[in-house]
Amino acid sequence: MTQANRTGFERDTSDVPGALKPSLRQGAEHGVPAVLGHAQRLTATGRKPAASRIVAALPRLRDAVTVAADAEREQGLAFLFLPVAMGAGAGLFYMASTDPSSALLVAGFGISLLLAALAGRHHLATARAAACAAAICAGALAAVLEVSSGSILLDSDVTTTISGTVEAREFDAAGRVRYLIRLQTTAGPQIRRPPLRIRLTARTKHEPVAVGAIISGRARLSAPSGPVLPGGYDFGFRAFIDGIGAHGYFYRAPQQQPASLVQDTAATGVVQPFRDRLRRMREHIAQRIRTVLPGDPGGIAAALAVSDRRGISQPTVEALRATGLAHILAISGLHMALAAGTLYVGIRKSLAVYPGLVEALPVKKFAAVGAIMTATAYLLISGGSVSTQRAWIMLTVMLVAVLADRPALTMRNVALAAIVIILVSPSAVVGPGFQMSFAATAALISAYALISHRSRGNAQIQGAGKHRSRFVGGLVFLAKGLIGLAITSLVAGLATGLFSAHHFHRVATGGLLANLLAMPLVTLVVMPAGLVAMLLMPFGLDAWPLLIMGQGLEAVVAVANDVQALGGDVSVGQIPLQSTLIAGTGFVILILLRSWLRLAGLALIGAGLALATPLFAGDAPDILISEKGDLVGLVDRTGLASNAARPSDFVFSQWRTAMRGVPHRPPATVPQLMPDSRQDPEMPPHGGVLDQLLLSAAAQPSRFHCASRGICAALHANAVVVAIDEPALIGAACDRADLVVVSIPVYLGACRSGATLVTSRTLRRTGSLAISVRQGNVAPLEPLPWLQKRRKRAVLKIVAALQAVIRPWTIQRYFDWRSGAYDLPH
Repeated sequence: MTQANRTGFERDTSDVPGALKPSLRQGAEHGVPAVLGHAQRLTATGRKPAASRIVAALPRLRDAVTVAADAEREQGLAFLFLPVAMGAGAGLFYMASTDPSSALLVAGFGISLLLAALAGRHHLATARAAACAAAICAGALAAVLEVSSGSILLDSDVTTTISGTVEAREFDAAGRVRYLIRLQTTAGPQIRRPPLRIRLTARTKHEPVAVGAIISGRARLSAPSGPVLPGGYDFGFRAFIDGIGAHGYFYRAPQQQPASLVQDTAATGVVQPFRDRLRRMREHIAQRIRTVLPGDPGGIAAALAVSDRRGISQPTVEALRATGLAHILAISGLHMALAAGTLYVGIRKSLAVYPGLVEALPVKKFAAVGAIMTATAYLLISGGSVSTQRAWIMLTVMLVAVLADRPALTMRNVALAAIVIILVSPSAVVGPGFQMSFAATAALISAYALISHRSRGNAQIQGAGKHRSRFVGGLVFLAKGLIGLAITSLVAGLATGLFSAHHFHRVATGGLLANLLAMPLVTLVVMPAGLVAMLLMPFGLDAWPLLIMGQGLEAVVAVANDVQALGGDVSVGQIPLQSTLIAGTGFVILILLRSWLRLAGLALIGAGLALATPLFAGDAPDILISEKGDLVGLVDRTGLASNAARPSDFVFSQWRTAMRGVPHRPPATVPQLMPDSRQDPEMPPHGGVLDQLLLSAAAQPSRFHCASRGICAALHANAVVVAIDEPALIGAACDRADLVVVSIPVYLGACRSGATLVTSRTLRRTGSLAISVRQGNVAPLEPLPWLQKRRKRAVLKIVAALQAVIRPWTIQRYFDWRSGAYDLPH
């Protein structure tokens, strides 16, 4: 222990008998086993029973925990947990089903802060608890401010004529143009709640409308979707935070209108014209890169330079994602550090040529200022996405530490960067980018601090290494570099694996191998060449560094494809939120604490992983319904059946990964349907089609049998499921089925027969559904399924993605465009 720790030990154990002090010192330094072992030696002569010895050791264990906790407090642990508390406050705010009271949050923040100040040093535990409560309220208040500036989201899909200003445009590999438009007017019909910004794709070939120009055309607008299944990623929330209220496509080629026809009030001032110039610069850079580097290398290079990923083919994106290399596509801390770090090292090495200059001036600080300027320019040119902002803040904090002659890469700087990001963009806390980047950074700092501490006793071995030859020294240097890269990849992969599994439902098993092979190329070839290309582009000398960059990216893509061929990633299924929270808490304890108390983090991680297993997480749902009702899935261990031969890839691919990658079971088409004249006269009309489908389904359960895309039936988990889009079939379906899904908006709220009725109108409020059959009909089917009306209906447990969630990013689901008012539940 350090001298300070020894003094604190003697002070905190002054009232402990001298015979027990060695036990406590061993517990503080070596952990609980030393305490228990010493306790056993003290009681061995008395030959006490094992239970008595354990009871006698408990006070010593408590004292050892107290000593270790005091040592942790001396290391400034409270400041490290400050962003954790603030992030918890922001997360709790966004997870609430209704808006928390801003007045209560302000009052709670003020009272907690006042209590912490009054308690001071006299009641240290009370002061720290109050400070923690104040941090939680501060994180929630930051979220309140962010939500207050959110965008209006489109309430329902609509076809209308739009007119607005082009803020940005992107070109994909097929030549299609995607526009980000600041909406000004709508007509035919006029939207009552128009969003501020929309994103539309123009599929027809046309002369692209310039950034800053007025664009108009007939377009189909769709409202941002919610989670595709309960507990999934909420795309509507992300659209609300990003300020994009709708997406869709133009029916025909859009037209550029004279600027005088439409007055854009947002274009006045200084900020918006500056943003337009930056976007035009980004577009020019992307086009220049793709001109020199066609194909996937050009698309990836444009993504690294200006965050434009539209030029990357889907197979390459999947290969990068499956091998854990998709992180290179998002401009994050890695790219920011490589770009700014390359210039930082370059400036220092260049000025080191002049020894007199190095002795007279603070060269390191000059390099830090140049690195900050480089990072800021990268932030502006890349578009300033959330991940880029986060990386810029973290890097700037560390470079400012260099200017202040303080260590740059420390856990305190990481905590400070997290605090700044939570205050500026608290919604990042609930996203995968924030969680994975800070988890990786903190884990790497903690791991290398531990390695550095363990290697301090090897001074003699290092001294002996001075007499090695240059060749042997070079081999040792290369080996150390490879080992360091392996450790970095392993630690970062383990740290981010938990959050990757929760958000994406899969883990890249070949991530370590892929990163070992690809990251040296990215670090030593791709990013340095890209930085040189950006610096030389204004002079037209960027071709040769771009070609070098392209060669490196081709090698990276080859690595991704080869590693994917070896196995790719593994679908782990949907991870329960409580499992991630418990394991995440253990992860925070493991990396932030320095004493043996950090071992408690391993126990929590193990508990969280255990809760993610099917034994504790429970069985998967039996039925999934999309939020529009047009796609229904039947889940079992052998596959995922759907009522569509070619289901929406956006929804169905996420369903499959959440259900551990089970194969798709397409519907069976029934060629010859029973005519309506053959149906029982006691039954309502239109029942013959359903009778025939259900007879076919009885012979092959757990699969949809369809007469057309909109008329399907299935027997699954001892429940009868009917999915239709014909209003005339609702009555007959209610008499025959346990669950009726209608993909059109109808005002009928329930089946008189007792069957569960789900319509697109009810789904608009509840979002997607996950249904489990708790009690089904186990009796064999009658010759005609509708005769089962005498049986006891199946008991269904329904979990909705957005049930009773009324927040600014869901309020549009309750808007009635006919009356122009909100129909909120009472």
